[in-house]
Amino acid sequence: MENIVPGQLARWEIHGFRTMDDLDVGNIKEEAKARWLRPNEIHAILCNYKYFSIHVKPVNLPKSGTIVLFDRKMLRNFRKDGHNWKKKKDGKTVKEAHEHLKVGNEERIHVYYAHGEDNPAFVRRCYWLLDKTLEHIVLVHYRETQEMQGSPVTPVNSNSSSAQSDLSASWVLSEETDSGPNPASYTAEKAQLEPGASINLKNHEMRLHEINTLEWEELLVPDDPELNAPNGGVKLMLLLVELEAPQETINLVSLLIN
Repeated sequence: MENIVPGQLARWEIHGFRTMDDLDVGNIKEEAKARWLRPNEIHAILCNYKYFSIHVKPVNLPKSGTIVLFDRKMLRNFRKDGHNWKKKKDGKTVKEAHEHLKVGNEERIHVYYAHGEDNPAFVRRCYWLLDKTLEHIVLVHYRETQEMQGSPVTPVNSNSSSAQSDLSASWVLSEETDSGPNPASYTAEKAQLEPGASINLKNHEMRLHEINTLEWEELLVPDDPELNAPNGGVKLMLLLVELEAPQETINLVSLLIN
């Protein structure tokens, strides 16, 4: 059984905040207007929800920066906030992406986020713990931000109050209906060149360098004095064809060497 010390926050050894003064909720609420909460801050609040007010009714049209707590056992429709959120193909169900956040070395938090239908930059995030004994408490955060749907989201690991919660820190998305190709896997596929592709590219670049650095006389007249100039012109023509030069360029060179 967990030992309770007066004034000491539950699970402080995980999230890092020993007391409410350490957590500094007033500052968090102020900063929540400009940033997302960090995973350890979310964990601390959800583990110590008894220190906070729990809303018994959905909030109506909450503004950017709003943070509210609900008990999902008591209020199932806490998402009915009056905002118009992007829907799935059925046109009825709100489209929410889902991921797990780490605090320390373990995944401890669910996060579901939705984007506004009329304003995709307006985002709602719903957090609750994976811990079955506390999963009924949900923290909802609304924010006007620069992220677009399908963007990278909150970092999945944080055990420090200085850890940032920028959306560019993570690419993990899951359980999002009708989402496009995974940008991370797409980038990885693009990075895997076909066998020999890098060698061919290098040869191509070397040939371009040859044309760009040689003088016209060197291109048109072969090193072997027994060969005539037209054969040098053929050399240049072959190089241009090999490099898939525009037809206009080939026609111009043909006029020059003839």
